[in-house]
Amino acid sequence: MDFSIKQSCPQCGAPVYLHESTSLVVCPFCKVKNYITNTAVPRYVLPCHPSINQEKEDLYHVPYLRFKGAIFQVNATNISHRIVDTTELGVTSPLLPFSLGYRPQAMQLHRASPQTSGRFLYLTIKIKHILSRAVHLADMTVHVDSSLLHRAYIGETLSFVYLPILEKRGKIFDAVTNTPLRQAPRDNLFLEKSKPFQYAWQPDFIPALCPHCGWDLPGGSNSLAMICPNCDTAWELLPKGFRELTWQQGESSDGQAIWLPFWKMTTQIPELAISTFADFIMATKQQFTTTRPGNKKPMSFIIPAFKVRPEIFLQTATRMTLVQHLFHFVPGDSHIKPRHPANLACREARQFFKVILAKSAVDKRRILPMLPGIRFINVKATLIYLPFHDDGHDFIQEQSGIAINKNVLSWGRKL
Repeated sequence: MDFSIKQSCPQCGAPVYLHESTSLVVCPFCKVKNYITNTAVPRYVLPCHPSINQEKEDLYHVPYLRFKGAIFQVNATNISHRIVDTTELGVTSPLLPFSLGYRPQAMQLHRASPQTSGRFLYLTIKIKHILSRAVHLADMTVHVDSSLLHRAYIGETLSFVYLPILEKRGKIFDAVTNTPLRQAPRDNLFLEKSKPFQYAWQPDFIPALCPHCGWDLPGGSNSLAMICPNCDTAWELLPKGFRELTWQQGESSDGQAIWLPFWKMTTQIPELAISTFADFIMATKQQFTTTRPGNKKPMSFIIPAFKVRPEIFLQTATRMTLVQHLFHFVPGDSHIKPRHPANLACREARQFFKVILAKSAVDKRRILPMLPGIRFINVKATLIYLPFHDDGHDFIQEQSGIAINKNVLSWGRKL
């Protein structure tokens, strides 16, 4: 479930309500649109009880790491996947509750800011250990008779949710409910292991304007790649701002086509002597009953730039990669519509190379043991839009016939 977050508009200061996955903020008062960027992990705070005077109390904020996303795992026998949504304590202390339960989903969170009263406890448990807990929670722990070959986190959301606590009358109080938790630790323990709000934690707000021509950039609330309708340039939203993308589209004879975004990631795999798509077909021992690929087409992985359920994501990425020889690309036209929002980051798609390779390999006993040592070099990413037609129940890709259920696609926007 997504969090509901309250923050101030960077332009007029009015309250704005958004979700955890929101990247585009539209102020309902001044109508200014901004994209949110974070070089640090986003930080949110649970609200204090109304009876607590935050300015006068010794208030501390306890970090809990929030992870939501799909985990894919390749081992010696199979490929497994799970959706994980967990929030766990980020400090080692028997005095504090291990979990926040349903409170982050049920309450209105506030983005941590310089105006947030109190001090913030240091994270003492490494993020990778908390991610390992998430794997264990998803029942994906590798058994003794198997070996982990690759793990990928796709569509992941990482953030800190802080539980406010305070010390009074020799006890620790949960500042959300104003009820006692435990006996207080020795004097100054929380003070020694905490710090005030840090400037580097603040998000940046970038005007939703094309960096090339200054035109309004259209996009959904969680879009991570946008097309300028004025100068036909494409831009990816990164933690430090916009990066220009190369983009293309497939050919279509359907004037009513629906355009879905994918990442075309051209690469080479030296350990398997793969530099062309024909090399990939030979290495994975695929059998073709239709037109065989040419020998000179560079090897590319075709990966959805949108979120769907893990099993659909794996199936679609593998099948689109195996039929890439059917697609013919032309320069992108910003006027093609409707375009589904691209809400999966390019860097996450890159993690999926080994999963597709493992899924595509017919002779898994030869390919899978090589996965840990395989490298992907000369990687070049292109945002592509492929045409699909609406048959009422599914979206059908024109050239390949690959179908994606419409309900699955709509549900994926909430991941």
